[in-house]
Amino acid sequence: MNVARGGAGSGAGPRRELAEKCTACGQCAASCLLLEEIGEAPLDIACRGATVEEAFSCSLCELCTAVCPIGLSPAGMFAAKRVEAIAGGEFPIDDYRYLYPDRELNICKLYREKCNIHYQELPVDQEGEVAFFPGCTMITYGPDLTRAAFHHLAELWPRVTFLTDCCGKPLYQMGLKERGENFTAFLKDKLKKLGVRLLVTACPNCFYELRNRLAPEGIEVRTIYENWGPGAAGKGLITIHDSCPDRHEGIFAQQVREALRNSGYQLVEMEHYGANTFCCGSGGQISHFRPDLAMALTDRRLEEASDTGAGILAGYCLSCVLNFARAASGFRVRHVLDILLGQEEDYSEIKKRAKALFSGPEGEENWRRLMAE
Repeated sequence: MNVARGGAGSGAGPRRELAEKCTACGQCAASCLLLEEIGEAPLDIACRGATVEEAFSCSLCELCTAVCPIGLSPAGMFAAKRVEAIAGGEFPIDDYRYLYPDRELNICKLYREKCNIHYQELPVDQEGEVAFFPGCTMITYGPDLTRAAFHHLAELWPRVTFLTDCCGKPLYQMGLKERGENFTAFLKDKLKKLGVRLLVTACPNCFYELRNRLAPEGIEVRTIYENWGPGAAGKGLITIHDSCPDRHEGIFAQQVREALRNSGYQLVEMEHYGANTFCCGSGGQISHFRPDLAMALTDRRLEEASDTGAGILAGYCLSCVLNFARAASGFRVRHVLDILLGQEEDYSEIKKRAKALFSGPEGEENWRRLMAE
């Protein structure tokens, strides 16, 4: 990644706090592959200023904050540096415009187009007080699961509407703060016009991204797992990967475990779970900025899952599931909703299918369309 080096700003707020309060105790560095790679304490990074390359190598997973004895956030410093770098033209973010959820064509929309994934049979964007918001990853790479989840909710709310929007988090994570705020304003306006008062989410990224942003509009955001009733008796030993957005509040972690236990599954925990969970490798879009580091994070997590002896590794974020499914061996990787709803989707080849969209002459045309101004 060819980018400029650090400057005087480098995320002034979080950086200043680290410079004033970090004791260089080493607890965050012991858990973070990036800090281990950098080889400096956050105190020293804050004093010199984070580089752009460091900022875009951070998965923004916030494990550093969870393990810090006084709750400091090196990830916050790196996130702030991303915003600063984009504003100052220090990073070629437009090279990654295929990720922008507000573009007419992005990577998710192209995949759905080429794989003929649509939801014309569902009440898309119809007026209603209750809406299902699966998130862009689920509607793109888990269409059968998406439909099963919608029909589950339709039993609870017969007039539930269906939304195919992104929550906008990728824009904020990439440092595109103004663009993210514009997208949030669009989403708020859309929900108001549809009369939505309750938004049910399946993705932890969407839940935590939208909950506080929509609260001032009087729109409540819930998880699909809330008050999940007993299911058919399940068999097998499951270990659960907790997603990074959930680490501080653990809402998904608690609800998912309760739902699986109610369905008869036996759970075993990895060494790092809940607040101390390791990132799967998809956080902060680093699979695009630092694929080598992303894969190292994935491998580390799969090693922990293997050590549990569980036959199933379950996740409640489909991005995490996709990362694990392409590389796992010795156990099955499943989405928690697949288990609870009796689905049998196989996610192991999806990343290969997505990559194949850009092979050969047709792939060149797909890429041209995707990157067109």
